[in-house]
Amino acid sequence: MSFWETFVTVWQVRTSVRIQESIEDAALSSKRQAELEANLPKIVEEVEKKNKSWQEQLDIQRNKGAKR
Repeated sequence: MSFWETFVTVWQVRTSVRIQESIEDAALSSKRQAELEANLPKIVEEVEKKNKSWQEQLDIQRNKGAKR
């Protein structure tokens, strides 16, 4: 096998590997995005619940400070 044939073969293999990795990354990214979108209502609900809890604690502390 000549140098040129070896060079072309190696280039083809490397290019194929890059394409395959790119396809795998795109599929993984798409899967993660779908999971995030599926879980978004739960995430928003949890954030709102935590925010309400913090707001209640702030109100309690403010009321304690105002009574003094």
